[in-house]
Amino acid sequence: MQFTLKAIQEAQMKYTGPDFPKLIREFKAMGMVTNTYNLSNGQIQYVSNKGEHIDIKSEITVGIIGEIYDEAAALAALKNNQTGKTDFITFCKEIAEAGVYKWTSDLEIMTCSYYDHKENTVIVEMIPSA
Repeated sequence: MQFTLKAIQEAQMKYTGPDFPKLIREFKAMGMVTNTYNLSNGQIQYVSNKGEHIDIKSEITVGIIGEIYDEAAALAALKNNQTGKTDFITFCKEIAEAGVYKWTSDLEIMTCSYYDHKENTVIVEMIPSA
């Protein structure tokens, strides 16, 4: 599997919230080592194990990012998406309202870290294996 925008988009269309570990498995098969999603400006960056970068602009707009991080709201947004109660767009809006402006998935150590607007790491969760 090649590290291309087309391959990334095809994987994202196959897997949603509850299937996140399967999406990560496909990303790893492409050679991806990190991906960062910035909700404040819509920039998404994918990085391969060969140092290749794919940078795109998301079509999702979230509106206002909460100024103060709300842990309960952020955790609820994550849980709702991971259990399939919300779609990705709703998740993005809800987690932004809770004060999260970006997240980074590290596919080497299998974590997903979420950050507030001051660059504080507010949530780190382990990515389960698929």
